[in-house]
Amino acid sequence: MTLPSLEGLRAVAVVFVFANHALLLPVFSDPAAHSAFNSLTGNGRVGFLAVSVFFVLSGFVLTWSARPGRRTVDFWRRRLMRIGPSHALIAVLALSQFAAAGDTIRWVPAIAGLFLVQTWWPSQDLMLYQFNGPSWTLTVDLLCYALFPLLLRFVRRLDQRALWPWLIGLGVTAALIPVISQPLLSGYPPSFYPAGSWPQMWALCFFPPVRTIEFVMGMLLARIVADGRWPRIRVLPAVLLNLAVFLLMAHLPAVFMVAALYPIPAALLIGSLASGDRSGRGTILDGRFMMWLGELSFAFYIIHITVIFAAHAAFSGQFVGYAGRYTPTTFSTPVAILFILGLYALCVALAWVLHKTVEVPAMRRWGRPPARRAPDRTDPEPQLQT
Repeated sequence: MTLPSLEGLRAVAVVFVFANHALLLPVFSDPAAHSAFNSLTGNGRVGFLAVSVFFVLSGFVLTWSARPGRRTVDFWRRRLMRIGPSHALIAVLALSQFAAAGDTIRWVPAIAGLFLVQTWWPSQDLMLYQFNGPSWTLTVDLLCYALFPLLLRFVRRLDQRALWPWLIGLGVTAALIPVISQPLLSGYPPSFYPAGSWPQMWALCFFPPVRTIEFVMGMLLARIVADGRWPRIRVLPAVLLNLAVFLLMAHLPAVFMVAALYPIPAALLIGSLASGDRSGRGTILDGRFMMWLGELSFAFYIIHITVIFAAHAAFSGQFVGYAGRYTPTTFSTPVAILFILGLYALCVALAWVLHKTVEVPAMRRWGRPPARRAPDRTDPEPQLQT
């Protein structure tokens, strides 16, 4: 059974990520307008909330769509073809920007980013020197994909009565990690983002095993909804809970901002949307346009930050755009708002191109298992397909 509202939720989450990264562009000539935009996005909190939604949603969707009898190697092939070609293409384009700007390529962090291992070591340098900043989440995705077949067996074997305790327990664990990290990791140099020390920021936000907690929560959530054990939690209360947590973050220490309290509200929202779709209740997210935007969400996500910097640089007559590597152009408040909206439309258009020319062909060509050839009667024995 398809769950169209979850595709629409992807579209909303990627808008939050876009808004968070649009803050990096100094497009407002009026400092008060930039400050207001910053406040509207919660000083970047919308981006962190969206990332948690994506991780929980990924675990949910993969578990919901898993079918018995599918080979593990086929699952891994499909997931790699889903993210690999687009990531590689955008990495090459971004690398070309660095080269065109005359920058000396630092190959160790560059190769780490290309092969998606940059978050496995607590180095700010590996994170700051990325050709495509959003690609760090793919390092988490790869770990989740690698573990998924084993985790799926565990989730399927759980007794129904244990599903909610496990879901809540993992959510509480995620919330307690900042508390545990404070005495252990607070005495180190500060992070580039105001969330405690760099080792804290790395452990809370970027370290793949920690973010896998949210993925597993999504898997448990899928089992809860599929087994009919979802309580009568409607979409509006779940939305309000997410809003309340978002506002609460402004009054808690910064280490809680990056991930800790978002997974449970995100899970409740995803569960309420999925339950509504399953029972036939429509939502504002299940329309064709929202589903189309959701289908483009990965292409949008992987391309948007490269596009917004390049487009902003072009207004200054510079065709090499990356953070800090061009002279920015500022606009009056109305023009700046139109510019940001135009950037969003441009990202959607280019995401559609990327989706149609790279994602879909790669999935069709390499995302499926090789067709088995019928054994020739003249062969001494059929060759086994591995």
